[in-house]
Parts: sequence; C-alpha cells; structure tokens
Amino acid sequence: SGPRALLHLRLFALLLRYQSLQGHGFQAAIGPPVWLELRGRLGVAFEGFASPLNCHLPAYCSGFRDVDCHFGSRGSFFALRPSSGSFAANPPFVHGIMDACARHMLGLLKAAADGSHALSFAVILPGWRECAAFNELSDSPFCARRVLVAAADHGFCDGASHQRQDPYRYSPFDTSVFVMQTEAARRRWPADDAFEAALRTAFAHCVPSSSAVQRQLKQTGAAVGKVAMTSEKLPRRKAAAAERAGAGSEGSRPRKRKVPAKVETTRQQAAEDQPTRQQKNKKPKKRVAS
Repeated sequence: SGPRALLHLRLFALLLRYQSLQGHGFQAAIGPPVWLELRGRLGVAFEGFASPLNCHLPAYCSGFRDVDCHFGSRGSFFALRPSSGSFAANPPFVHGIMDACARHMLGLLKAAADGSHALSFAVILPGWRECAAFNELSDSPFCARRVLVAAADHGFCDGASHQRQDPYRYSPFDTSVFVMQTEAARRRWPADDAFEAALRTAFAHCVPSSSAVQRQLKQTGAAVGKVAMTSEKLPRRKAAAAERAGAGSEGSRPRKRKVPAKVETTRQQAAEDQPTRQQKNKKPKKRVAS
C-alpha cells in the first residue's frame, strides 16, 4: 500500500498495455540527434505521437490516455487543436493512422493560416508513395520542405529500447520528413538547405554500431531489416551514410548490394559440381556378355 505500490500498479498497467500491441516497430522513434536539430532549427516543443516509454519531450500525445496520463501524456493527437507553435509527428506506420494524421494536420494548418498564426509540423513517415498521407502532404501548399532519407542512411530508436542493450536499429524503409508550415511559420522557422543537410547528418548518427547489429542478429534477423551483414562491412556502411548525409537527393534510393566475388565464385562452383537432370536420370547401360 501507499504511493510506491500505486506507482507499481500504474507501471504494470502501462507496460502490459504496450506489451499487448506485440509490435515494437510501431513504437520506434527518431533518435536524440534528430531531436536536437528539430528543436534547435524548427523550435519543436511538442510530440504528436509518443508514449511514456519513448517520448523525448515532456509535452506529448499518446494512444492510451487511461494509462499514459499518469506519466505526462496530453491524450490523443486527434483531440489536439493548436493554433500556433511547432510540433513533431511520427505516427505508427499504419495507413489508416497516417492518413487521419495528415487530414487533421492540414485542417489545423488551414485554420492557423486564416488567422495568420505561425504553426509548424515536422512529420516523419515512411517513403511509401502509394500512401494517401504521403501524397496529400506532398501536394499541399503548406509543404515547405520534403526530405527523403534512404533506408541505408539512417536508423531509429528501437520501440523496445527500454528492454534493449542497444537503442538503435536500422530502418527497413526509406523515411520522408515533411515540414508543413503556414507563411508565418516559414518566416520564423525556415526549413532551408542548411536544415536539410543537418537533418541528414543527424539521421546518419542513428545508424546502429556493428557490435549492436551482431547482437540484434542473434535475437532476430528483422532487427536490421533481414539483411545479414558482417562486422567488416558495417563500419564502412555507417561511414558512407555520414558522407552521403549532406549530398543526398530527394529521389535517392539505396544502391543494390553487390554479391562479393568470393560468394559468387562459390555459387558458380556449386552449380558446376551439381549434376544436371539428364545426368541424374541417365541409367547405366547393361553389359552384354560376349
């Protein structure tokens, strides 16, 4: 009994609720280096989609107000009605949620623009061009900047980082960052070329280390997008991501991984050594006694 017992009950309810989702990927978050740029350059002070387990800012919305409110949640993002300010939104990568997020956000921006208020949203979505949210935000007059980061060039905080030794995991998809702003917000928080270069560098800093990937591979191949990589290749990949951070274009895509010459040679040898179907089915001739 007492305050400590109450805290334990609330923690138990919170952890049980998020464990029941059975999908830590839905709770993946952008890393601290990315937050540093969003806060410093765009003045972001509120998270639209977070949880007590992965929030970076003290002010945030979450999906389960009944258990999250004890840990600072302001409730659902869809109940939020700001007329000004700078926000970040990284919704779960579920089409219905992302589409609803885009519609709600565009409605808020239109209302803020009518009142000449400075309202800004930094939206993190997968680079799924077939998604309605992707197209609605891209075609909106409020889109001040769109940055596409190749999957090979960044990582995210693991949705179960509170249970993991290593905080980062590779992203299985390209990531699109939309900066949606009213005219007043564009003047106050410009999303210029310097912002894009800094953002790409920040995402590159969230690539997991080679030792972290080796540990994740022992647990599950999905931890690195089901791509098995040797410890020798990982440092080169991380360095290449950092080098490309300032020079990546919106249409860039991860390069196709080349098969090492040694592996290719082994495959060819195996193919040559394997008997053909005709050879397998060919019956030995019977010897006729003379």
